[in-house]
Amino acid sequence: MTNTTLTTATEKAPQELADTVLFGENHGSQPLIIPASDAKWVWPAGLSALLAACGGGGGGGVSGGGAGSANFPAVASANNLPGSGGNPPARVAIDQQPSAIDAARFLTQASFGMQSTQEVQTLREKGYPLWLWEQINTGTMLHTSYLDQQKLRNVDDKGKANETEEMSYEAVWQQWLFGADQLRGRVAFALSQIMVISNVAPDIRPYAMSSYMDILNKNAFGNYRQLLEDVTLHPAMGYYLNMLNSEKDDPDTGAHPNENYAREVLQLFSIGLVKLNSDGSAQVDAANKPIPSYDESIVQGFAKAFTGWTYPNATGWDEADEEVAAAWTSAMKPFASKHSPEKKKLLNGAEISGGGTPQTDMKAALDNIFNHPNVGPFISRQLIQRLVTSNPSKAYISRVASIFNDNGSGVRGDLRAVVAAILLDTEARSATLPANFGKQREPVMRFANFLRALNAKSANGRNSIHYLESADNGLGQSPLLSPSVFNFFSPNFRPAGKIAAAGLVAPEFQITTETTVVGGLNFFANLFNNGGYGDEDSKLKLNTAGLEAKAGDANALIADLNTLFCNGQMSTALQTRLRTMINAINTNDKSYRVRASLILISLSPDFVIQR
Repeated sequence: MTNTTLTTATEKAPQELADTVLFGENHGSQPLIIPASDAKWVWPAGLSALLAACGGGGGGGVSGGGAGSANFPAVASANNLPGSGGNPPARVAIDQQPSAIDAARFLTQASFGMQSTQEVQTLREKGYPLWLWEQINTGTMLHTSYLDQQKLRNVDDKGKANETEEMSYEAVWQQWLFGADQLRGRVAFALSQIMVISNVAPDIRPYAMSSYMDILNKNAFGNYRQLLEDVTLHPAMGYYLNMLNSEKDDPDTGAHPNENYAREVLQLFSIGLVKLNSDGSAQVDAANKPIPSYDESIVQGFAKAFTGWTYPNATGWDEADEEVAAAWTSAMKPFASKHSPEKKKLLNGAEISGGGTPQTDMKAALDNIFNHPNVGPFISRQLIQRLVTSNPSKAYISRVASIFNDNGSGVRGDLRAVVAAILLDTEARSATLPANFGKQREPVMRFANFLRALNAKSANGRNSIHYLESADNGLGQSPLLSPSVFNFFSPNFRPAGKIAAAGLVAPEFQITTETTVVGGLNFFANLFNNGGYGDEDSKLKLNTAGLEAKAGDANALIADLNTLFCNGQMSTALQTRLRTMINAINTNDKSYRVRASLILISLSPDFVIQR
């Protein structure tokens, strides 16, 4: 994907447009907020060493994974998680340190944004293997523990503490903004966009959402087979995709196994609709048509295999208290009497014989999915897209898929090895990037990047980031609130024009519309001009003191902005534009110089497009 520029229907030049956005038509002192209804904008066309050091067990390691700001008591953390352990690699030799630009690029791919320019130098001195080992061995905040703590602030007149869905969203942002486990959070977010649950349509309980995020964090560097089982048996997923209380055929009641989860676990969570080569390309038949990976009879077979599961706290098939956390925070409970007893047809001619239990049939079904040759390229491609680039080469996908198939020690599905392979691949780390390399930073990633880089903190240590999915006055995206199981965007989306004509995809552009572009601009303009985001007590206040200290020197300010937001790759054109704008503002008004620069950065392709 090439760098993308904004144009308007009135063909206003980017420089003139920036002046209009920042200063208004008359270049006054107040920024202009553009109503979405007036939008006329369009978007045109060392792995082996790391694996040896990490080991495969769950031994001790670096603890932590912070859950709050300095003013906020930490909630419980989980440590010694799957994939952790082993001895740390040595620091990289001085003559083998990565460049500052590539270190900044790496942090953009592997975190929610750096908090200071010093992080680049620290990473260079450590080297990628040691940094990865530390991240893999860092504990993670338990989102359910955050609910345990925060609900004590919400006590009703009967003395009962009540959790809210907003607390679940806050927990996500607490980890993203303040957690030391940045890579784990980034991978868990990527997995949440593949194995989607959403609080849109069905109202998923707060403990269900937060417990689900806990299992994604837990398994981020573990084995994909275990992740697949934990997702399948989680009551949030069971509720969202109707596996919960799915039962065998019953002629008396007309009940049939629900096919919803069976269909989506195949289509979205594991193998996709067509058979794949190891490089992610579709296998075709003699007529050059893609070969389907399954048919309706196989969906029905899996639906039967997944029958007989209900709430973990159930005392009977239809007897469970859904109002308590215990209904949502552990694996669903099997009921053999509700399980389909007959044979089940699975993938690639496999079959489950009749007479099995919910547990044995579920495990056989998941083993069958896990061992399908599609899983490696299908999952590897999407993780590459979420972390590094929208259009990885076939060779890149094939290299990562081969690690999924065998981590070098005969283990299939090792996500620790897969993530390392993605980030350390020559295509990810090359100093010479092809024109189609990169991806649009998701709106929530841009928001997180600004909040982290500007050291946003609230007085009470919390945040009040809840609903950002509104397109006209938000970001068009918000964790745990995707419009459907298909996420906010498809990994295969092709915007019409040059990208589609080139045979490329640009997933994030599916939510990039005239409305979201203007809504996002207004969102970030408000963020910077208000000095932060959120409700009064939980307002995340931006700390721009470091940037303001350099604002008297346009070049010094631009240098920091370049590192923090553009990975040291800021174009000469943007640097020139920023310098002209900064020097046009009174030297004494350092705050305004910084705010104006941040607004311009927020809409710049140099920031919006991750390269």
